[in-house]
Amino acid sequence: MNLTSDIFDTYSTSASASRSRRRSSVVPGISIHSAIHATTATTFDDTLLSFLSYIKTQNIPILPVTKPDIRTVLGQGASFLVNGVELPRDHVDPATGTFFPQGEIMAFKRAMLSDEMSDPSSDRIRIIFNELLTTCHPPLRSHPNIVKLHGVAFETEGPADALIAMPVLVPECAELGNLAEVLETARKEDRAIAFRDKLSMCIDIAHGLEILHACGKSL
Repeated sequence: MNLTSDIFDTYSTSASASRSRRRSSVVPGISIHSAIHATTATTFDDTLLSFLSYIKTQNIPILPVTKPDIRTVLGQGASFLVNGVELPRDHVDPATGTFFPQGEIMAFKRAMLSDEMSDPSSDRIRIIFNELLTTCHPPLRSHPNIVKLHGVAFETEGPADALIAMPVLVPECAELGNLAEVLETARKEDRAIAFRDKLSMCIDIAHGLEILHACGKSL
C-alpha cells in the first residue's frame, strides 16, 4: 500500500463514526478563513480528517519524507520551525503525476509547541491548516515572489503504543538560502553585492509583501 492510501485509509476508518456525525466544512474553492473558523471539529481525528479532506480535494502531493535534518535550521518564527530535508527516493505523485527526484532538497516546516495550547496536537494541525490554506490561496500560489509548496508530509510522534501522524508542510527550498545567508556568504567571501542586485532583491521582497498584505485585506 502506498503512503497516500495508507494515511487516508487509516484515518477514514479510525474516525468513521465521528465523520458520520459531522460534515466537513472543507470543500473545493472555500475561502481561507471559513475553512478553519466555520468547522466544528474539536478532536484530533476530526481536525486531521478536515486537513486530509482539503489536501485530497486540492490534489496536494503527500511526500515520502518523515524526518528532517535537524542540523539544518532554515528558519524559525513564532509558530513554525523549518529544517532542511532530502527526498529519500524518486517519487511520482499518483494524483497529479508530478515527479520528485531522489535527493531533492526541500524545506520541512513544522508547527511548534506552545504553553498556551490547550490541545497541542489539534492546535498544531489547525496552525498548519491555516498556513496551508494561505499558501494555496490562488493569488499567492501563482505569485513569483512567494515560496511554492511542493506538498505535505507526515511525521509520527508520541509514545510507541499511541503514535499519531502529525502533518508537516514541505515548501521549496531556496537554492541560495535566505536573505541573511546570502548577505553573510558575500561577507565571508569578501565579495561586494552589486547595487543592481541589492535593488532587485528589495523589489522582489516588496512584491511578495505587497501580495501578502493585499490578500490579507481581501479575506
